[in-house]
Amino acid sequence: MKVRLHGFIRDLPPGPTSFPHLSVDMGLRLRDNPLGTLMGYYEEYGPVFTLRFLGLEMVFLIGVEANQMLLVSDYRDFSWEHGLLGELIPFIGHGLLTTDDEAHDRARKLLAPAFYPARIKSYGERMVERAQAAIDALTVGDEVEIHGWTREVAIQIAGDVLLGMSTSEHRAAFFAEHFEQGLSYYGGYIWQTLLMRGPGSAHSRMRKHIDQLDKVIEEEINHRRRWPPGNHRAILDLLVHAEGDDGERLSHKEIRDQIFTLLFAGHDTTAATVAWLLALIGRSPSTYRKLQDEIDDRLGDRPPEIDDLFGGMPYLDQVIKETLRLYPPAWLGPRMSRKDFQIYGHEVPAQTNVAYCSWLTHRLPEIYEDPEAFYPERFTDEAFRALPPGAYVPFGRGPRTCIGARFGEMEIKILVSLLMQHFRLELMPGQQFPVRTVPTISPREGVRLKLRPR
Repeated sequence: MKVRLHGFIRDLPPGPTSFPHLSVDMGLRLRDNPLGTLMGYYEEYGPVFTLRFLGLEMVFLIGVEANQMLLVSDYRDFSWEHGLLGELIPFIGHGLLTTDDEAHDRARKLLAPAFYPARIKSYGERMVERAQAAIDALTVGDEVEIHGWTREVAIQIAGDVLLGMSTSEHRAAFFAEHFEQGLSYYGGYIWQTLLMRGPGSAHSRMRKHIDQLDKVIEEEINHRRRWPPGNHRAILDLLVHAEGDDGERLSHKEIRDQIFTLLFAGHDTTAATVAWLLALIGRSPSTYRKLQDEIDDRLGDRPPEIDDLFGGMPYLDQVIKETLRLYPPAWLGPRMSRKDFQIYGHEVPAQTNVAYCSWLTHRLPEIYEDPEAFYPERFTDEAFRALPPGAYVPFGRGPRTCIGARFGEMEIKILVSLLMQHFRLELMPGQQFPVRTVPTISPREGVRLKLRPR
């Protein structure tokens, strides 16, 4: 394909802006109403449209065909590392989210044993202990901002299950504090502001937190290197002793980067999903009652076990799937095209920033009837199997599906079921739940709950 250039601007699919790529109005609308704004562009321009903002060009590819192409059939034609996901490298390094080809495949193969079913079961038992301890600290009558509360619990669970740091509460708390402060670097809205460097910049502050985290990780890795193989309590232990087919082990930096990637991909997505779920069922009394009845019938007063979490509470599965349909944490899948390609009648050149958007696809009426409605029953086993490939992609799809999806699903189920066992969760009145989109879809102002007696 011949790529035509208009001045410095490449000939890309149509969209709402043009040279000089500056639209304050578009930026404000994307900040204040990201889904509505993007849906409006989809309705105006179709499933392929280009956004240009402050020098960045991004071609959005919407729908099941786009999802299948980027995630399954042609996934190697699109780079993760050289797309916008590369902006995460200063924080998480070169992990599963920010590498391509052989580097990614090797690391995923070495990480896979950490997510085998037997390992997941052992993690679940410790998740229950951590979650139960956090819930025991709550009292009937408390008002809780549940997104922030869940973030704290999730990072504690990660410190235990990922890092094996439960023996040192002070050390785990130190790590959690610096991780949260470093991650806040990505809590802004405009990606281009993250490119600023130098003393006093947000990047400089983020680097100071990373330096503290790296010291802890380095000490932990050196400590685990001295442990005999087989003495595995945490995912970190498995990575330290993992060997490839050639007998090669992961370097310190590779271990560090994979651990940071798992922390980044896991704890904020869990917190956001729990918060959205409780907000949604709080506004749907019939859903709340049905879910409460299932949890009570299955668990009674005992804590959940692995058989309860996978297959034992089908309505909880449906509620989680519907929550993830409406609010997929990883709502945007940015890539860099490695070659020219065609889709939906449009030509897109190589070296173009592109992105699929699960948030939009999940709300298309041609796929989901009454897509804005919260209706968990749309995810019965039969209905779920009937969806076209690429219609439901909250954790991606294909060879690079999120490796920790089952881990995260289990954590969500534990937290929701334990909270509902102990309290009647009542939404505080007057909440609107505006959305924050960076780094994941989450309630910008949180979700405030009143803990009532059962």
